[in-house]
Amino acid sequence: MVAYTVHEILECLDQAHRNLDFPGFGKINIDMVSARLTGFRNDYYWVLVFEELVHWYGLAGIQPVLAITAFSNRPDIGNGLFATLYPVEIENEDDYENTNALHLKIRGESLTVEPKSIPKHHYCNFGFNLLVYLLSDYRSQMLATEQELLSIVSHELIQVIQLDNWHHPNVYGWNFAANRHFLPSDAQSMQMIAKVLVTGNPNFYQPCEESNVDWRRWLKS
Repeated sequence: MVAYTVHEILECLDQAHRNLDFPGFGKINIDMVSARLTGFRNDYYWVLVFEELVHWYGLAGIQPVLAITAFSNRPDIGNGLFATLYPVEIENEDDYENTNALHLKIRGESLTVEPKSIPKHHYCNFGFNLLVYLLSDYRSQMLATEQELLSIVSHELIQVIQLDNWHHPNVYGWNFAANRHFLPSDAQSMQMIAKVLVTGNPNFYQPCEESNVDWRRWLKS
């Protein structure tokens, strides 16, 4: 018998939002460029991990950041921002403008980028544009490795769902029907993901809302 319910999972996510710990892709001063969601379970515990590749200038300057947020009924997981990782090393951040070359290491792989070759988007911030530029070729390397995920989730739990795109609730938006801000549980995507975690059956995830895990959908003007 499973020791948790769909309602309990959704209430955990809603409470995290009330505590300002649920990942909101429209955060001020933190720009989400890409994300991934992974769910793990057994009959006693569940863990839901959100990975966000973000431009977070106040924390890391132009260096891309992987922000990992985890939610669970396990007492050793604090239901909020779990870790910030730096999969991209910038070796000459202080003088790249003078040399016209940016020297990077992505998971140990060396790469040199000419800053002028990076397309500019209407959100004209170099760190943001750099992360978008790297995304097409290096997204998988910038996301968490299996070992990094297992540092959060013990081997006894089984991965039952992983999504690169889904309908992410806009928890900073206003739910006019309920006369309050949107909660994670308002999204059918979160309801279905909770059911997958309870049952272990990924077929319960059948997307019926528009996927929105794309930086263009959350771009600030």
